[in-house]
Amino acid sequence: MKSTIKFFLTALISTSFINYLSGQVEFRTIKIIDGESTHWWARSHADVNGDGLTDFFVVTENAYGGSLCWYETTEGPGNSVKHLIAETDPEGNVFGCGDLASGDIDNDGDIDVLGPANPGEWGGSSKPTYLYWYEAPDWKPHYIGKFPNFIKDIDLVDLNADGKLDVAGTCFDAHRMIVYRQDFPTIWNKAADVFVPALHEGQHVGDVDGDGDIDVISTAFWVHNPGGDMSGEWKVTNIDPYWNSDDGSSWEYNATKIICIDIDDDDKDEVFISCSEKFRDRVAWYDLVDENANTWIMHVVGKNTFAHTLQVGDVDLDGDYDVLSGNNGDQGDPENSPVKLFLNQGDNLTWKEQLLTKTGAYNSYLADLEPDGDLDFFRYDGHEGSDYEVWVNLTVK
Repeated sequence: MKSTIKFFLTALISTSFINYLSGQVEFRTIKIIDGESTHWWARSHADVNGDGLTDFFVVTENAYGGSLCWYETTEGPGNSVKHLIAETDPEGNVFGCGDLASGDIDNDGDIDVLGPANPGEWGGSSKPTYLYWYEAPDWKPHYIGKFPNFIKDIDLVDLNADGKLDVAGTCFDAHRMIVYRQDFPTIWNKAADVFVPALHEGQHVGDVDGDGDIDVISTAFWVHNPGGDMSGEWKVTNIDPYWNSDDGSSWEYNATKIICIDIDDDDKDEVFISCSEKFRDRVAWYDLVDENANTWIMHVVGKNTFAHTLQVGDVDLDGDYDVLSGNNGDQGDPENSPVKLFLNQGDNLTWKEQLLTKTGAYNSYLADLEPDGDLDFFRYDGHEGSDYEVWVNLTVK
């Protein structure tokens, strides 16, 4: 608690304020990394050292490949401490990925991290990715398996409720979603390799049918988890062709962001979707009402184009889920790239829009920095951003 108090006293002196009208959320901005976060597309937030402050893992250069590191959050803004995990994998390959994930893979109480080895999305996206996990605290590497090319999205989650974390990843060049099942921390087996021509970008996981197994949603396709050892058929159904009907394979086609979360307390995860590239401006959530008929009801949250940030959480602490949507500042107009907070008015159908900034957010996250119980906004401003900052939520003061 003392370190948390000191952190905020320092932040109070050293940071700028962003104040909003009544009924909106107030933030204080802290620049935690200044000028060195180029192409930091792959990050994962966790309390790595167990001190109560949220740290983060990062692949430092995802365009052409970089190192795997973690940054320790310390008392005072701008003082994050860099720790190198590995410059290369055991075979000398650099790291590159569109996403990153961390968790307690070996169930020993500390946070491990995935290490995807690839020469980067621009340096060799068609080349294979060799996926490792790095064991805390000494960061010993363990091999998981091979993906056909650059991984755009990856999740580390217990897919089949056996108490062990598994891996699901989407490769956009190969249009494949691949699952590796953990049988033992050092033994992984491929459980799924699903090809869908329109699979591209945007993956998250959740139990959308309420059967106890975690499904994969990729590019608005529902990939059904067969359960058990997951060696059965992973059936694919399309939630809404609006998101994946582009005719072509260009990098900006069929690009989404996905979040799965139970917004209506029905013991099933609903699916939130936005368009991460190109022109579709809808931000919406989908409720499965008939599994056999693949019938979904769509609820529009609001509008935002090039929405390469999509996060869902109770930002204003009023007991319901809000939606954060960030325009990727490089693909639209860098001076008119809105980041919007859609505040749930209590019925999951009515939303109050709060504009946070017009200068973009790319692959940005909600997490509790301090933690004091409210969600803070970790902002990377664009595809070519060089700074990383946190907007401290002042709902809890």
